[in-house]
Amino acid sequence: MSSLTATEADELTRDWQLIARDNQLPPDGDWLVWMLMAGRGFGKTRSGAETVHTWAETYPGCRIALVASTAADARDVMIAGESGLIATRTGTRAATYEPSKRLVTWPNGSQATAYSAEEPNRLRGPQHHFAWGDELAAWQYAQETWDQLMFGLRLGERPRAVVTTTPRPVKLVRDLLRDSTTRITRGSTFDNAANLAPTFLDAVRKKYEGTRLGRQELYAEILDDTPGALWQREQIERLRVKVAPELTRVVVAIDPAVTSGEDSDETGIIAAGVGVDGHGYVLDDASIRATPHAWARRAVNL
Repeated sequence: MSSLTATEADELTRDWQLIARDNQLPPDGDWLVWMLMAGRGFGKTRSGAETVHTWAETYPGCRIALVASTAADARDVMIAGESGLIATRTGTRAATYEPSKRLVTWPNGSQATAYSAEEPNRLRGPQHHFAWGDELAAWQYAQETWDQLMFGLRLGERPRAVVTTTPRPVKLVRDLLRDSTTRITRGSTFDNAANLAPTFLDAVRKKYEGTRLGRQELYAEILDDTPGALWQREQIERLRVKVAPELTRVVVAIDPAVTSGEDSDETGIIAAGVGVDGHGYVLDDASIRATPHAWARRAVNL
């Protein structure tokens, strides 16, 4: 390292093949979809961005689709985020971004266009060599968006897609996991502990270790529905909306725990309302394990 210039040393520390963990690199072999299913903070975005860079630089002039839950997510995470396409290439290899065109362009002519899973029809018509889908499990119109993406993934000799997502038990995720053309990499939040704040790791361990939410969001487990549950996860995800309509009535319901110790049950606190359309909407789950004074204050603040 001592013989390198500052620029050369900086490039070396950015060399993804040297600094990436094995489970952040694409698998060998013949595959159509690489599904990187990992917990929060694992480094999924960096893996997706670096995979796209490799495609763009290896195949000059290729066309790539970038698909996120929303247009803002595509811009703020996949493209302009701390681990996105712009931040992970500098100097002569840097890509340029034209927000008005939703377009990222590399020096060799390769281009990536951003799409939102809220508008699957925008994927009708465009053709691509490669694709990156981020947080697929949270896409509003997941199946329709995926279908349109796959119909257009037809350029070149070996089209491929990388999917970076925290899992949810939705049908599309399960179908992809069963598909013989999918290669799966799993990982947890704690695989990337060296690059995460110790305070963050301590906090999520304390709050979520051993919980269903922790198993999903930290350890990337796909959780089956609780036996006897009135509502199935698939149904919840299908009926989820970004914003509730105007509400005619709002209530806060409380199911208090008998005790407030470390091993006590949570006090259930749910805010719900009835919309002008006559449908009911769950607005917030503020359930907490706390003293009566603390949970009462939280309920009042909803």
